Amino acid sequence: MEDNSLIQKNPFGFNITLPKRTIQEVKKVVQQEIENIAVNPVNDFLESADSVFSGQTAKEIRKYQAQIYSLGQIMREGQARSTFNVKI
Repeated sequence: MEDNSLIQKNPFGFNITLPKRTIQEVKKVVQQEIENIAVNPVNDFLESADSVFSGQTAKEIRKYQAQIYSLGQIMREGQARSTFNVKI
């Protein structure tokens, strides 16, 4: 029989071996990307919303509500009160 050297004995793709260093680098990159996708957004959110979790935002809201109430009280004191005089 004739030896046909153009036909590969292994299927294409399975006859390629990657060096160990390349596989380790790929693992490292994949782990970094998973960390960037999963962990970093959560940390960024917690850092940006720290004032909410610490109660600082609620304290500011109460301060502004007190200022609005005080301003309204001062404005109401300056107005003449109307009374109804109903004679039956």
